[in-house]
Amino acid sequence: AGYLVSHRINNSFLVVNRLLKAGAEVYWLKDGSEPGRIWAPAGAAVRPVLERAAKELGVGAEGRSGAPAGAAWRLKPVRIGLADLYGGSATSGWTRWLLEQYEFPFEVVYPQLVDAGGLNGMFDVLVFSDGVARVGAGASGEAPAQRRPDPAAIPEEYRARLGRYSEDKTMPRLREFVEGGGSVVAIGSSTGMASLFGLPVRNHLVEKGADGRDRPLPREKYYIPASLLRVQVDNSHPLAYGMPPAVEVVFNNSPVFRMEPDAARRRTDTVAWFSSAEPLTSGWAWGQQYLDGGAAVVEASVGRGKVVLLG
Repeated sequence: AGYLVSHRINNSFLVVNRLLKAGAEVYWLKDGSEPGRIWAPAGAAVRPVLERAAKELGVGAEGRSGAPAGAAWRLKPVRIGLADLYGGSATSGWTRWLLEQYEFPFEVVYPQLVDAGGLNGMFDVLVFSDGVARVGAGASGEAPAQRRPDPAAIPEEYRARLGRYSEDKTMPRLREFVEGGGSVVAIGSSTGMASLFGLPVRNHLVEKGADGRDRPLPREKYYIPASLLRVQVDNSHPLAYGMPPAVEVVFNNSPVFRMEPDAARRRTDTVAWFSSAEPLTSGWAWGQQYLDGGAAVVEASVGRGKVVLLG
């Protein structure tokens, strides 16, 4: 009747993308011992893709005589827009490399296109990597790639790449996109846009000042350069299907979120979080106890769409 593939294998994403490209039906199972397990009903396009995946990628498939019972998500090919800036962003380039390795179809986009609106007709997902969108809470200044050159000095074919993502022009278009059913994935410092979406999250790494207001922790109390930290993961959440219950993450003075008391009511979920005063597993961390209870990955529903924060 069809084949099951584990969601725990990174290369399963290659298999899914190849199945979708071949026109096959593909599902994530909601129930069972492994939420998110991939189900591909038998069809002319399915077996050749799975045989190639077994030989080239080492991804096994389990044949079943009957379809699995229970609810499932049907997947569709996704249209991804990867945000970049004139001159290029290293973090966007890294994300681009990952999308290429796992054969996700995507288009590199620049501020002028995003600011023009009409995004739902072009994309399902927009991805903003660390440092690309300096908007919202904690944003200050411009990244080197955002410094605006004289358009007259730029060859005409590259002028459409000029500009920067801004609160006044970009954010209204992104809100329209998400409320219309699109998804925005914000990574690292680009998660500052959460405040402009009105999400029920705040900076977790703060202390009370003499005036009673929150202020960022000073350097003498807290500093964690590139190190490995352990987070807990809600792997029953679709965003984390296939993940173990705890995992190491690369952390480099990264954003950490404090959920508002009404976050659940406002359809905002914590997907990964720090649950220890000593999450460090490799490297060094000054003041790591301040991370305890903070969220590392958040998904929020806004209108008919989603905003994903990957701190």
